[in-house]
Amino acid sequence: MVTTAEPGVSRTPSVLAPARLTLIGCGLLTGVSALAGMAPLVAVVEISRRLLSGDTDVWPVIVVALVALAVKQLGTFGAGVLTHLADIQVSFRLRRELLGKLRRLPLGWFTDRNSGVVKKTVEDDVAALHHLIAHSVVEITAAAVPPVVAIAYLFAVDWRMALAGLLPLAAGLVAYQRAMAGASTKYPQFMDWLARLNGAAVEFVNGIGVVKAFGTPGVASQRFQEVSRRFARFFLDWARLTSRAAVLAEILISPPSVLVVVTAAGGVLTATGGLPLPDFIAFVVFGTVTTAGFMTLMMSVHPLVTALGVARDIRALLATPELPVPDDPVVPDPDAPGPVVRMRGVRFVYGDTVALDGVDLDLERGTVTALVGPSGSGKTTLARLLPRFDDPVAGEVRLYGVDLRRIDPAELYRHVAFVFQDAALLRMSIRDNIRLGRPDADDAAVRDAARKARVLDRLEELPRGLDSVVGEDAELSGGERQRVCIARAILADRPVLVLDEATASADPENEAHIQDALSEVARDRTVLVIAHRISTIRGADQIVVLDGGRVVERGVHDELLARDGLYARLWAHDRRARAGAPEELEAGR
Repeated sequence: MVTTAEPGVSRTPSVLAPARLTLIGCGLLTGVSALAGMAPLVAVVEISRRLLSGDTDVWPVIVVALVALAVKQLGTFGAGVLTHLADIQVSFRLRRELLGKLRRLPLGWFTDRNSGVVKKTVEDDVAALHHLIAHSVVEITAAAVPPVVAIAYLFAVDWRMALAGLLPLAAGLVAYQRAMAGASTKYPQFMDWLARLNGAAVEFVNGIGVVKAFGTPGVASQRFQEVSRRFARFFLDWARLTSRAAVLAEILISPPSVLVVVTAAGGVLTATGGLPLPDFIAFVVFGTVTTAGFMTLMMSVHPLVTALGVARDIRALLATPELPVPDDPVVPDPDAPGPVVRMRGVRFVYGDTVALDGVDLDLERGTVTALVGPSGSGKTTLARLLPRFDDPVAGEVRLYGVDLRRIDPAELYRHVAFVFQDAALLRMSIRDNIRLGRPDADDAAVRDAARKARVLDRLEELPRGLDSVVGEDAELSGGERQRVCIARAILADRPVLVLDEATASADPENEAHIQDALSEVARDRTVLVIAHRISTIRGADQIVVLDGGRVVERGVHDELLARDGLYARLWAHDRRARAGAPEELEAGR
């Protein structure tokens, strides 16, 4: 029985769920605070009403207004503190859940994405929720409550004046709608132009060395300049279409515009006796409140939409299907009879593309099996199935007779190690990088592994030897980094080893060292290896030739050459590639 996470964002709780009650409470507290904040305005109207009627007892009103103002300040402060605490709690919980989720995702998920994507989700996207949690609820509530209350109050005082006071707001909304009329089509175009501009800039910067060496001055930057000019033309045209309506909308919605309309209409009604003077004062005082928070609301829309989009992205990641884990895991027996690894009927697809189809493969104990084939033939995909970076959509992969899907991942990695083309070293000391698979290994074991990997002499030349830190004072070439990874695999001492393109990025000297290291690491182990340079796997116990996701040939080097098939053509091509360049250089002298 195997269990896995149910796919689908709809089944994943909202990232804001733990803070929902806090945010609702803070919204209510902010609403009460906003109401209390209107008390001074009410006090002005009431004091005017009393003074106009000859009542000079205004101190009780002033005291109530001051107390309400204090309540407003304390409420706003308390809501802000609570929302920031909620933000801290949600951020901590999300980062913990995301890191836990990343641990449970298939390793293939990471190879399909760069580290920037993971960093963006765990750090940048979680940080982007800060505005949504810590500010949006408080700011939007504080901006929305006073206008709603003021409009209701003014309609209760005099509906004619209330309608007059809303005229600028209605006209401003119409103007704003006209200004934003083309945003649904223009904004995607704007983002597309930004992508083109960034692409042109990156293209120019990445090729600056070639430009300086071979380019005619001004020619290489023509594409960037042309894209920049066309982007500027697009943006200016868009700005011309929206600027007038946007400026008009801001003018109409501004408090001075409302004050002018209210004063004019109220003055006429008051002069003709249609509006009592205290009511006129109420409209002058509260009229500007109807639009004061509207600009705040509009300014909050963009960060709010951005934060909500980020929340959806985080939720989508949390809903990503995990690596299925068996309910009753089986511990494989290394002494079980039969092949160490057996693949039967393996099929794997990327979307609609079939990468592997009906692959059968046995890895016998203590043998080296090499996968070769043209680019896109499925070599790396097949190799990634053994350490269970992904599961096949059909067929099975067995280790010591047990389906990998019935083995706990932690148990699987006690038997299988891998060294892939991307020699991944963590930002820690070389010593800690080598003993990553065996943290309790002593210094003698680390040095012995580095010696067997033919890299110890180079590491001892570093400023602090094995204590040198990657990215600080441990500057290693690609081939040297590869040998450090091989040393890690030697020290981990797993019985099964997967090597993916282990010498693809190495120069001839490093390739020789790597081959010596691989001979050492392959001793008494079952090895599955891929190499672009076919000459490096001539001595393999079994060579499997893939083409189009299928096994088309298998055997040893001499047998496959004698068949004069795909392997023979790949071998001839490899020999020409290795020998042709020096000959051509010599001939060109």
